Amino acid sequence: MKKFIALIFLICCCVSLAFTQTKKSPVKKIAPPPVRPPIATGLSDAEWRSLIDALQAEDWKNSAQIAARYLEKLKTDNEEKQLAQLRYFYLYSLAGKILVASTAEIPVEKSSLWKDLDKAVGSFVGKEIVAPPRRFLPQCKAVLNYVCAVRENDKTLRVTATNREGTMIHSFDYVLFDEKISWGEFIDKEIFLGGKLKRAEFNQDLSKLWVMRLVFQNGFVKIVGSENK
Repeated sequence: MKKFIALIFLICCCVSLAFTQTKKSPVKKIAPPPVRPPIATGLSDAEWRSLIDALQAEDWKNSAQIAARYLEKLKTDNEEKQLAQLRYFYLYSLAGKILVASTAEIPVEKSSLWKDLDKAVGSFVGKEIVAPPRRFLPQCKAVLNYVCAVRENDKTLRVTATNREGTMIHSFDYVLFDEKISWGEFIDKEIFLGGKLKRAEFNQDLSKLWVMRLVFQNGFVKIVGSENK
């Protein structure tokens, strides 16, 4: 009888042990967090040089591709305003592609080029854009690619941005300032001119060989080599 009771007790213990084991929660394996690539904070000198070389060679297709690639790479701007400058170079290059297509001996489909430009402008409205350094002149007459004062408007500066030979106008740039400009310190100096893109106007009649008029607000100036805006 005692042996029977001991056997029953042993069986009950085994059943109880088996039951408690089935109730244990499985161990969850925690997957390591995904490794995210570092966010680019700037372009190297070599990367920037490749874009400048394409722009100086007036290889608009290549410069547009490079600028677009760098715009994807940079998500936030840095002290050098590289992102803001890339936006200008991209618009400038797209305009160059349109101008080249308009003078090509073989007809080129230009509607897609205009769509690319319109899309870029739409994505840049309200964002900061900085033009490359240009020399300032208080009075501009028959000159191109200079920063010029606007007659009878002391809150606006303008630029006629062209190709190297001055035969094609990529854009007429108008930068509106919040306050009156004291431009005496800018005379005969190279300056960066920038602001937030307000709107763009396109010229579909390319017999006149100009592409767009860009209007910026909240304008600012930085003298090349100076830390002050």
